[in-house]
Amino acid sequence: MAISKKRVGAQASAQDNFLEPSAVTSLTASDVGTSRPYLATANTTSAASAAGTGAAASLSWTLPAASPPATSYTITSTPSTYTAVTGNDNTTYTFQGLASNTSYTFTVVATNAAGSSPSTTSSSVTVTSVPQAPLSPTATSTNADQDVVSWTAPATGGKAITGYSWTSSDGKSGSTTGTSVTVTQEGSTSQTYTITANNANGSSAGATTGSVTTTPPFFPPYFPPFFPPYFPPFFPYFPPFFPYFPPFFPFFPFFPPFFPYFPPFFPFFPPFFPSFGPYFPYFPGGPGEW
Repeated sequence: MAISKKRVGAQASAQDNFLEPSAVTSLTASDVGTSRPYLATANTTSAASAAGTGAAASLSWTLPAASPPATSYTITSTPSTYTAVTGNDNTTYTFQGLASNTSYTFTVVATNAAGSSPSTTSSSVTVTSVPQAPLSPTATSTNADQDVVSWTAPATGGKAITGYSWTSSDGKSGSTTGTSVTVTQEGSTSQTYTITANNANGSSAGATTGSVTTTPPFFPPYFPPFFPPYFPPFFPYFPPFFPYFPPFFPFFPFFPPFFPYFPPFFPFFPPFFPSFGPYFPYFPGGPGEW
């Protein structure tokens, strides 16, 4: 009974300063929702050495007022049983280096020179992070002046993916909610694309495609194979005039008129299809009146 009395209310006496602490109370654990990179498996050494990676949980607790003081607290996660130690003045701790989208409980033990308190275990909490980087990004070009960029949805990090952002090496950028996007590019240019996945915690690391060369526009040949030849030559009636070949490249105008070099200067318009025979301008006294 004498020992019991000392433990309950004798913190004021010198001998009670060497009693172990009481079990902590009001232990809670909550998801931090970290923006740190996705970690598929928890760190294999300790959470303290895994700072800056994976998901995290925020812990808080209270040491009872009647308890002998603690000099440190040991926190253990389950699963994985990784441990971290914090000083006596800390009754909060951020446990880092956890696997995303995984449910954990945490056990806290208070310690001083006399020994350790009974353990206290939190309720379970599922920790989350930003998504994993998009998987298998590819870029192809089958249509003129267009690139098609596609990828596979990654692990979410515990919170739903809200969309994807992309940037090209030539400075273009955009976003989409799907797993592919069509980008307008200049023909015969080459570029790569970097894609990130986004959720409520932030953006993943980027995944980059290989280089793709955009398909250039198609210009038909001057002599299409289905109408050979497309532009029939015009042979003037009188020598020594050379045959007239209309321009093959279709600019101003597509079918330019031909003006003979001799009277009456009637313009000659090449036929649209080769089935039409050549046009021989009429001249008084020529073969038409023989």
